[in-house]
Amino acid sequence: MKQIDNIINLFYPNTCRICGRTLSTHENYLCLHCIQNIPRTDFHIKDSHPAEQLFRGKIEIEEAFSFFYFTPNSNYRQLIHQIKYNGEKHCGQYMGTLFAQELVRDGKLQDIDIIIPVPLHRSKERRRGYNQSEWIAKGIANVIHKNVNSHLLYRKRKNESQIHKSLYDRWLNTQQTFQLDKSTNIEDKHILLIDDVVTTGATLLACAEALSGLKNCKLSLLTLAITQ
Repeated sequence: MKQIDNIINLFYPNTCRICGRTLSTHENYLCLHCIQNIPRTDFHIKDSHPAEQLFRGKIEIEEAFSFFYFTPNSNYRQLIHQIKYNGEKHCGQYMGTLFAQELVRDGKLQDIDIIIPVPLHRSKERRRGYNQSEWIAKGIANVIHKNVNSHLLYRKRKNESQIHKSLYDRWLNTQQTFQLDKSTNIEDKHILLIDDVVTTGATLLACAEALSGLKNCKLSLLTLAITQ
């Protein structure tokens, strides 16, 4: 099997999704150099930061985490695009694992009970073939050994694209979009809500409002990226 893998890699080399360099046998998706150069936010070791400020006074959250900055013309921005649209779901899982490992090393995510990805509308998920947030959540679950619940929260209507919308229009576009599964009976849990990138926070706010129907539950937020 290893010999077959070596032959495949000879003709179709596994390359870094950031710089394009051929990966060594101990590297996955990103080379060590590009992992070291991820434009990390380090929000989890700061008392106040933009991810937390987006939601201050709007919803009650325990913590908000974002792995790296989503900046124009950045290869790391393109990485999100690959994960979201180009079938790189396993790369999304890998990035979730990578981020969770760093958070756990710094004492975070210790009291999370349930991991919930932001849902896609059924038609969009069928067309894309997967929900990128769910695969990021799977990567986090690999580290903290908690279940990913992809059915508790669902998107009851399809939204227009958020691109080029103002902050207010984005908020209007997400109102009453998400709903809890009526059969759920969850209470007294700490929920970790997962998305790929946060811009205005409108989508996460709408999800949080739906999750507020759960009894005595705490909420933390995690995204791979945040716009800068």
